[in-house]
Amino acid sequence: MYQPNHHDFQTLIEAMPICTILHDAQSKDILWANTAALSALGFTLEELIPLKAPDMTRDAPKYKRSIGLRWLERAARSGQRTIEWCYRSKAGVEILSEAVATLVHLDGRDVLMVQFRDISREDKVKRDLIHAEEARRVSEQQLEYLARYNAMGEMAVAIAHELSQPLAATRNFIEGALIRLGDTHSADQGVHWGLQSAVRQVEHASTIIKSVRDYVVKLEQSAERVDLNELLHETQYFISLRAEPSQVRLEITPSAEPLMVHCERVLIGQVILNLAFNGIEEMSGLPVERRVLRLRACRDDGVARLSVEDCGRGIQAVAQEKIFDGFFSSKVGGNGIGLALCKNIIGRHHGDIWAQNLEPCGAVFSFSLPLVGV
Repeated sequence: MYQPNHHDFQTLIEAMPICTILHDAQSKDILWANTAALSALGFTLEELIPLKAPDMTRDAPKYKRSIGLRWLERAARSGQRTIEWCYRSKAGVEILSEAVATLVHLDGRDVLMVQFRDISREDKVKRDLIHAEEARRVSEQQLEYLARYNAMGEMAVAIAHELSQPLAATRNFIEGALIRLGDTHSADQGVHWGLQSAVRQVEHASTIIKSVRDYVVKLEQSAERVDLNELLHETQYFISLRAEPSQVRLEITPSAEPLMVHCERVLIGQVILNLAFNGIEEMSGLPVERRVLRLRACRDDGVARLSVEDCGRGIQAVAQEKIFDGFFSSKVGGNGIGLALCKNIIGRHHGDIWAQNLEPCGAVFSFSLPLVGV
């Protein structure tokens, strides 16, 4: 049977592709290194032997000399220890490695044989797998959101269908009451005004329900050429109905020039209402003198912009990036649908929507739509 001699063993170790460094088990000084280790680190054996950990290790807290010495000492006590270590070559190249220190009893001396291999590619693969897993989770969350959004759409269609008939009946009853009152010369004009206002609100609700139903089931769009100033004027009445009980003062500033956009009138009007109602609700707990809601329309670099400004607490830092995400809400009991639908509607009209804090307090929510012919 063939038995390699002492010289053969040294030749075999020199030929090994795994980098090997011998340390004294007591002092931890470097005694020897094979060709693979010298080649990876770029030192000659004479240059390597007097070096300490800081001379050949990445400068980082997790690779401090004390940590390396503790690793070697534990290997000397237990027989073997593994660590992730980042060596630094003579040229400054960092080598992320898996290093295994093994206690070996030689004639007259105990040594620690440290074998290390470059795992930087494996680490990259590991990071890529982590990123892929994170992307998968995000994708699953998006699919879940879409599923819930689809369910909401089905619910919206069902609700719209169920509400259409009672709204139509309500309108008929109110119009019947108006006809009867019209025959009475002594009828209170305030009653007439109240019933006529109720008819307008029923008509507005019916139009919104029809538009939402058409939007959800993706029926043919009914976009038209509209002046954004007109939409602001149309929504002012309904905003005031919400603002008055909350003692919120309205400041409406239309543009001095027409702002012609191509949009679905009811949906964009609903965006304005949602933003305004949110602002009114935000200021409900403030002193009355601070409750001011400002709505402005203007031309801004080729687009029509509408802004809704409140004097509330502003947007919390944690909500800045998620405020238009579906099902995210900073309100107690809120479902986060309102602003998500606003974003969806504005996006459908090729516009942008954003929010920012004001100094010293408050926030402004703005959206822009392309001007027709610009």
